[in-house]
Amino acid sequence: MTVTGTPRPGGRSARVQQAVYAAVRELLEEHTGDRASLSIPLVAERAGVNSSTIYRRWGDLQRLLAAVASNRSLPEQVEDTGSLAGDMLAWFVPYVEDFSSPLGRQVLRDMIADGDVTRDYFGLMRGHVDEIRRLALERGEVPPEARDIIDVVVAPVIYRILFNNESAEELDVRGRIAAVLSAGRH
Repeated sequence: MTVTGTPRPGGRSARVQQAVYAAVRELLEEHTGDRASLSIPLVAERAGVNSSTIYRRWGDLQRLLAAVASNRSLPEQVEDTGSLAGDMLAWFVPYVEDFSSPLGRQVLRDMIADGDVTRDYFGLMRGHVDEIRRLALERGEVPPEARDIIDVVVAPVIYRILFNNESAEELDVRGRIAAVLSAGRH
């Protein structure tokens, strides 16, 4: 069973997904630090749906949490701010601010716990890096390689969020972006 967490446009299915995702986010806020008390029946009750609906659609709590995490984590599109540095900041700074919080860190862990969701999510992230590079090239800028952006900015930040519990300030995303951009100019 493939679980994508992506609803068909409109209709009851979309309303159910929105209600379930909202219930999960509310319960995660309420139960930060006590995730053992989070359950599918509790989510179903809060969302006003039957537990079997959640089991049928998402399979288990871990997959549901991963689907919610991947649904909220990246903007749908890269913002064209007019500069490579601006595009990178507009894309990655809000992500880091969201995921470096205790709740965000747990949501990121939930997402990574599901290999399919992780693969899809990091494919989306790579697509955003490629889009940032494409916009820069169209403006006549010379962006670093996608691999360099991921290796210098994205990967170390995600690692430090997950394993060092660092705050957005400690992660210095602006400094990392400046470093990868200046390395590309030499």
